Amino acid sequence: MKKSAWAALASASAAIILAACGGGGDSTTAASGTGTGTGTGTGTGTTTTTTISGSAVKGPVANATVTVKNAATGATLGTTTTNASGAYTVNVPFTGDVIVEVSGGSYTDEATNATTSLSSPMKVVINAGGGSVTGIVTPLTTMAYTAAFGTGGTVTSAAFNTSATKIASQFKLTNVNIATTLPSVTGTTDAYGQVLRGVSKYMQTENKTLDTVTNTTFTSAQLAAFSSAFNSAYASINPGSAVTFNFDGNGFNLTGTGAGGGTGTCGVNVQGSVSAQGFTVPLNINYCISGIAAGSCGTGNSSINQSLAGQSGLVGATNLNYTYSATCAAGAFTINLQ
Repeated sequence: MKKSAWAALASASAAIILAACGGGGDSTTAASGTGTGTGTGTGTGTTTTTTISGSAVKGPVANATVTVKNAATGATLGTTTTNASGAYTVNVPFTGDVIVEVSGGSYTDEATNATTSLSSPMKVVINAGGGSVTGIVTPLTTMAYTAAFGTGGTVTSAAFNTSATKIASQFKLTNVNIATTLPSVTGTTDAYGQVLRGVSKYMQTENKTLDTVTNTTFTSAQLAAFSSAFNSAYASINPGSAVTFNFDGNGFNLTGTGAGGGTGTCGVNVQGSVSAQGFTVPLNINYCISGIAAGSCGTGNSSINQSLAGQSGLVGATNLNYTYSATCAAGAFTINLQ
C-alpha cells in the first residue's frame, strides 16, 4: 500500500528530501563539452535534433556520465560527461519525452567540505521538443522522479512536472521549476541551493546515503522524523534563515498496513503536532483508504483503525484528531487494503 510520498512530502512531510550538496557553483550555467546522440525516436519522436543543456548539482558534479534515454522505451539516445562545474550539453536525434540520468563523478559536499563520489544516479524528465532545452539534475528532481514513477507507470514529462511542482512546494520553492532552474549552492546562495545544502547536512548528521534520501518509501512516522531532522539540518547549514518546513505528505511514497478487500473508500484527515529534536511542527495529513466494506467509513471500522495504526505512531505526536469522510481529499496518501 503506497502513495506517492515524495507525493507525501509533496502531502505529509514532503521530507526529505533532499539534498544539497557539493561545492562550488553559482547560478549561471556553464556548458560543458558537447556529447553526441544515437538512435531514433519512436511514437511522437522524430529525427529532429534536440540540444539538451543543463547541470548536475549536489553541489556541482564533475566528470559524471550523462545518459539521455527515451522515456517510453528506455533506449539510450545520447551520452556525454559533465565539466568541472557540473554542466553538460548533448545533442540527440529525437523529439519527445526523455530521461536525463547522471551517474558517477564527484562533488565537494557543503556539509563536510570533502570531495565525494556521487553514490547513486540522479534523474530528471524533460520534453525534448527540438531546438534547445534545459535539464537540471538534482536530488530534488530525483525525488520527484521517485514520487511519480517509483511504483511503476509510464514515464512522461507531464507526470514528472506534476510531481516536481509538489516537491518544490514542500521545500518552500514556490514558483521555482526545479527541472530548469540552476541552484546556487555556494557563495551567494539562493533558496533552491539552500535546500540542497540542507539535504547535504541532513545526510551528514543522520548518516544517510543519497539513495536513502531520494528513493525512500516512508511510513508516516519516518516522514515526520525526516521533517524534524531536515529542519534542524537546514537551520544548521543556513544560519540566519527563518525558513521552516512542514512536510505534509503531498509528494512522497508512503507505506501502510491493514486488511480489507471491499469496494468502499474512506477519506481520513489527521491533525495534531509532532515534536522531535527540539522542533514542533503542526501535523495535517489526509489519507485515502480503499478496500473497506462499502458504507463503512467511520471510526468504528477495524480495517481503517488497523491501517491508521501503522501510520499514526508518530515520534512525538500529540493531540491527534481524526475526521472521516466518504470522499478523499486531493493529494491524500493512498492506502489500498487487500
